[in-house]
Amino acid sequence: MKSFRPFIIAAIAITLTTSTLLPFNARAQKAAHRSPQSKPTPSTFDDPALVKKYQAGITAASLSPPLYYLASDVLEGRETGARGQHLAAEYLAKQYRTMGLSPKGTGQATGADSPEPYFQHFQLYPLTPNETKLELSVRGKPVVTSTFSAAAHDDLSSFASGNAKNGRGGLVFGGYGIADRALGYDDYASLAAKGISIDGKWLVLLRDEPMSNATTSLLPTAEHKLSRWSGGLTKANAWVKAGRPLGILIVSDIGPRNQLAFADASALASAGAQRIGPLTPNQGSYVPQIYNISAKFADQILAGSGQTVAAIKQNIDQTLAPNVFELKDATITARVQLRPGLDTENVLAFIEGSDAKLKNEVLVLSAHHDHLGVNPLLKGDQIFNGAADDGSGVVACLELARAFMAAKRDGFGPRRSILFLNPTGEEKGILGSANYLGGTPTVTLDHIAADINMDGVAGVDLNHPTKSTNYIYIGGAKGLSDDLVAINRRVKEAVGSTIELTDDNFPSDSVSFEAQMIPYIYFSTGLTEHYHQVSDEASTIDFEHFARVTQLIFATAWQIANQEARIAGVDRNKMTAVGYACRPCGSECDNTVYHAPGTCPVCGMTLMRKWETKK
Repeated sequence: MKSFRPFIIAAIAITLTTSTLLPFNARAQKAAHRSPQSKPTPSTFDDPALVKKYQAGITAASLSPPLYYLASDVLEGRETGARGQHLAAEYLAKQYRTMGLSPKGTGQATGADSPEPYFQHFQLYPLTPNETKLELSVRGKPVVTSTFSAAAHDDLSSFASGNAKNGRGGLVFGGYGIADRALGYDDYASLAAKGISIDGKWLVLLRDEPMSNATTSLLPTAEHKLSRWSGGLTKANAWVKAGRPLGILIVSDIGPRNQLAFADASALASAGAQRIGPLTPNQGSYVPQIYNISAKFADQILAGSGQTVAAIKQNIDQTLAPNVFELKDATITARVQLRPGLDTENVLAFIEGSDAKLKNEVLVLSAHHDHLGVNPLLKGDQIFNGAADDGSGVVACLELARAFMAAKRDGFGPRRSILFLNPTGEEKGILGSANYLGGTPTVTLDHIAADINMDGVAGVDLNHPTKSTNYIYIGGAKGLSDDLVAINRRVKEAVGSTIELTDDNFPSDSVSFEAQMIPYIYFSTGLTEHYHQVSDEASTIDFEHFARVTQLIFATAWQIANQEARIAGVDRNKMTAVGYACRPCGSECDNTVYHAPGTCPVCGMTLMRKWETKK
């Protein structure tokens, strides 16, 4: 489960109809009235005992062994592209094969028992280049070179993020990089007034905002609390609007909020330089390369101006007047060595529907199998085992597959087809599902009727609104998911589930389905007690609660897979794609639309298709 919250689902201004889920006895009576001599159609809610029969196979005892394995130290936290994640994918493929599910991936078999046909391989790219060098020259003569990599660092610069690339450009000092008319302070307006462009140049910025101490702003904010300009995303939005700089250099070791010497911060950045993330090299063309630099390096850059960064900062803080200028004699040349992409894989398994007509409609059951891996900087336990997030969702997928296959062997196979999708890279920006749905899906998008996404369906959120320990959060996009949410509530009552349903939504692979206008419902226990901590171990899970949740999900999936009416959603033929945008995240990039896929330069999320109703 991704860690950004709150996640705001955009309302879709389309009126939709909601199919009706009749009570068991009402549907049975109607079927009997139509044909007194015929048996009720199997695989429907006409026979609640049938549903409960296969629910009963989902138990704490059946859920426990696979979760203990997937969340064990052996899998090393299932870091995307790493050994543990590959082992998890292989385990899932073998489980699906043993159960009798058909492969639905794109991999080519290398033997009779090969897991490859269940895999969809793709590549992710490191967030940090193999090495970066920043060479400062004054009047054409090299002054100093800073080198940064996973193996080397200094007290001058460290790569932070963005589209690292070779290039040479001049330098512009942009003050704090704030553009806020309401606060009476605008560095970019001052640059424009002086006729200074940042296009193709390095933009040097101070971190944060004018401050008297670590919690008090000098800007005229309410009660002088720190403004949004100390949060990072707002500044990124401002420089994206201001132009296309070659790169951003943030003086990060100056200011009241700095806690580390630059060399120490650079060492931490170097240790974390193996991070991976985007589907495309360098996060796409929208994200400029961003470096943290020290005041020591900044002073060398500013030497020709006769000023120091500390003196400039003090002047701005005292006067609250922008101090921006172009450095005429200085240039910086970036030399970048990129790292190759890392291979990773989604896992896909398939149950073909039993109804000649409805089998062309596909219900997707999704849960990501990657997690956060290992943090060697931690003392003691270093492995993020990811039991609840999302080992529980993956194990629920396996149990749902087992239950549906048991029903199929008894002659009650689902009428619609079911695709079990276990993406990778969710923790890196919801990348596996985005790659599947936005690339070449093995099921045509128009054939996907709905998605049920499970991300963390075990564990307990200590901040649950009612402090319940027997709950499940359910979420969906307003207008798009209404039918699914209504069905789930009716199913809960029909099967007598004791689970408390709580409305909420969290960013996960379900948003990739939303981006394609596919109805979805999302099940999660939310930001649990051990969320994204090394303590998220299988031993912390209440398996009885986990079983109750999975049984409810199975009953919901059963209804969707077997009811006559297709899930009401959005008619994609009445929609038109207008570009690419990040999922609504509450930041100032929400309304920005780009012409091609990539990564949002403000919030860092993968850009998805943006749809509008045809006029």
